[in-house]
Amino acid sequence: MKRMALRTVLPALLAILLFCGVVFFYLLPSVDRVVMDQKRLMIRELTESAWNVLARFQAEEMAGRLDRQSAQEAAIAQVRNLHYGQQNKDYFFIIDEHPRMVVHPYRPDLEGQDLSAFGDPDGKLLFVEMARVVERSQAGYVSYRWQWKDDPGRIVPKLSYVKGFAPWGWILGTGVYTEDVDAEIAQLKGNLVTATWVILFLVALLMILLLRTSFQAERGRLKVAAALSVSEEKYRTLVESAGEAIVMSISGQGLFANASMLKLLGYTREEFARLDVARIILPTPEERRQERRFWQDVTDGLQPPTRYEAELQPKEGPVLRILLTLSRIVVQGRAGFMAVAARLAQPRELEIAAAANLDDLEAASRRTRDLAALMMRHGSGGLQVSGLLSDSADEVVQRAVGFITEKLGPPPVPFDIMLMGSLGRREVTLSADQDHAIIYQDTPEDQAEQVQAYFLEVGTMLADLFAAAGYPYCRGKIMSSEPACCQSLSRWCRTFARWIDTLEPDDLMHAKIFFDFRSALQEGHLVAQLRADLFQSLTRQPRFYPMLAHSILQYEPPLGPFGGLVLQETEEARAGFDIKGVLAQLVDVARLRCLQHGVAAVGTLERIEALAAEGHLKEKTAAEMTTAFTALMNLRLNHQARRRAGQLAVDNTVIPEELTPDEVQTLKQVLGQIKALKNNLQHEFGPRS
Repeated sequence: MKRMALRTVLPALLAILLFCGVVFFYLLPSVDRVVMDQKRLMIRELTESAWNVLARFQAEEMAGRLDRQSAQEAAIAQVRNLHYGQQNKDYFFIIDEHPRMVVHPYRPDLEGQDLSAFGDPDGKLLFVEMARVVERSQAGYVSYRWQWKDDPGRIVPKLSYVKGFAPWGWILGTGVYTEDVDAEIAQLKGNLVTATWVILFLVALLMILLLRTSFQAERGRLKVAAALSVSEEKYRTLVESAGEAIVMSISGQGLFANASMLKLLGYTREEFARLDVARIILPTPEERRQERRFWQDVTDGLQPPTRYEAELQPKEGPVLRILLTLSRIVVQGRAGFMAVAARLAQPRELEIAAAANLDDLEAASRRTRDLAALMMRHGSGGLQVSGLLSDSADEVVQRAVGFITEKLGPPPVPFDIMLMGSLGRREVTLSADQDHAIIYQDTPEDQAEQVQAYFLEVGTMLADLFAAAGYPYCRGKIMSSEPACCQSLSRWCRTFARWIDTLEPDDLMHAKIFFDFRSALQEGHLVAQLRADLFQSLTRQPRFYPMLAHSILQYEPPLGPFGGLVLQETEEARAGFDIKGVLAQLVDVARLRCLQHGVAAVGTLERIEALAAEGHLKEKTAAEMTTAFTALMNLRLNHQARRRAGQLAVDNTVIPEELTPDEVQTLKQVLGQIKALKNNLQHEFGPRS
């Protein structure tokens, strides 16, 4: 009893001491710096916002709607009336580079005056210093003494942020009074000390409760240990319930096969458990050359082929040719692999490329999705499963085009199918719909209508075949059956250029989908030419990047200010969040950066890797984005696999109650990283309006 109490109380006492040390020796001394940094950031962001007012009127001047004098007078009037703060007395001022005062709400007597010799009570030539800061760094901070807001009899220290507006030779600024900051810091410290004593009092009460519950905690620990001891058996039970032929091996344990595999090979369960996996799965020629088996690489976390033709050695009779799909599993900290085998004698069950008709195509696609869901339920990674589904989607397109051209006859000109969205990025999930378009070689004007009619018929049949294969029609009608999605190369170039130039909300939405395009038929020259023209159009319209960034900033990750998840009620009356929207943030940032720097990669991880390799992304940021994307794909596909296994509609609404504590913790870390990415965008492109 004493030992148990000591184990319970001692960590709590140490935690109290650590807490007190952090509060009194770290947090309180750092409050001054943190608050001042926040104030510096605040006046900088306020100045940036007011700077946009000048930019708007200067744009009116450039467009010829206002002359310079009228534009400047309108800007001065608006800045003069810009106020903020608790008493609405904080203000903005403008000087020019001479310096002369252009506008000051509380010192109109200085407007138009030469400020070269104007100093504060300490003799500092504050306006000259502001002009020097802008000349040197375009923007910066200046400290001096000035009247307190509208009270000329009260002179106090002040810190201002100023930024130059080069087109008019103006300098815009606003500031914060350090006395106000000191008062705020004192109040914050007082609140922090009070909260600390309250917390210590509550912790003392909790320590008493801990002593009473220590025995219950011990009993709970024993229950958890018992649950872990049977987890491997539950895993085997799950595999046993699957209809596919499956073999599973965990390091340090014997082989395990479900009933389908035992029946296929002719072994009893006891006989199979004593076998060596190398005797069952025969080596391929490549494995013999490497002197290492693919399933060994999978167990070690490497990246060998995870789907390949192999041979199984049954107990009796000739070897069996199979299609083997490998995935890595981890049970109680021990790594292993799971292999799902499909007989090659029945290609229509799994091989899309061998489909002879629409029924074969639908069955093969459905079986692939079933296999993907099974792999997720048995511990495979989301990226591996998404790759399998993406390969399947490519094969559906290629086989469908084969069916179509056999029926319609050869195309009049070379063409390609462009896959876009998640299909284009090769990030397909179990809920993917179809986003595709047709691009074909330019034709003479007198043949254009006839050629497009042919490809529209191709697009209509492709959309129908896609839907039959399990990919729902796109609600936004981004399908090659639509005239807007079935165009010649030159028309696609003009369409992309129009979206980039007009910058309407619908155009930005189209850019997020269409600009993730790639070739599905390996007719790469058309897609490559379109991509080259896209980057040329982007260089002619630099305003596209801020507009695209601001559209990304409109989404708020579902993470509250105190670290809690922000949830919404689902149709099933359960609180959840849209994980597709969360993933889209990482996808959007990677796309924006690649468009900025002319990087042609399409997949999100491929984009992150390319940006880091070319020095456009810090290695730490790239690693965090990769980890976050991988974790979110795992959560998304695990959720969809559970829904599919329960014969529920597959969606993207994740219910936190269904996640493990580790998954919830990982999710919160990922959402925090996404918020940090958004802050970087806001600092670079300014706050969204």
